[in-house]
Amino acid sequence: MGGRLYRHTDSELAVQETVFTRHGCDRIMRYAFDLARTRRGHVTSATKSNGIIHAMPFWDERFALMATQFPDVRTDQYHIDILSAHFVQHPDWFDVVVASNLFGDILSDLGAAVVGSVGLAPSANLNPEQQYPSMFEPVHGSAPDIAGKGIANPIAQIWSGAMMLRHLGESKAALAIERALEAVLARPDVRTPDLGGKAHTREVGDAIANEISVVAEP
Repeated sequence: MGGRLYRHTDSELAVQETVFTRHGCDRIMRYAFDLARTRRGHVTSATKSNGIIHAMPFWDERFALMATQFPDVRTDQYHIDILSAHFVQHPDWFDVVVASNLFGDILSDLGAAVVGSVGLAPSANLNPEQQYPSMFEPVHGSAPDIAGKGIANPIAQIWSGAMMLRHLGESKAALAIERALEAVLARPDVRTPDLGGKAHTREVGDAIANEISVVAEP
């Protein structure tokens, strides 16, 4: 919500409002804690309550209250600026990070770049209750600047498919894809230019498909 007033005058101004609801915050935080229980039992909250003085203190309160419902999950909290620095210097500190849309969008690209390339990162817009469709896509989007050149890294798209399968309950199929991705990423001869290689999109895709047939259980 928001808009601009007095366009093209010295008095021009822009207003962009952010709305945080208890239901919305609790919904994604509960999902983060539930997810952490299946992983390393650790959730980090991204905040900026020292500068965004209404919405983010509310976010912090909801995070603290949600943590009381998950005493077995370790928590920490960082302001987004130092959190971004820690992502680069200490990526091993983190597992599940819960954030507002703005901060999460920044951290998802940064996290992908830290591990090698934005072309590696999958994403999901989830409806956890599965009452409505969810959407799965690479973090980088459609990458129109390299469209049709055959150099796009297909891993993020394929990994997004694995995330979709897992969300739909097809964990065995998802695991087969993930193992194939790990095997291909370990090979220096099958890497697209974003990872310092010379392989084309189709070559990497074919290598992953071939690897799936090897790692998939009958």
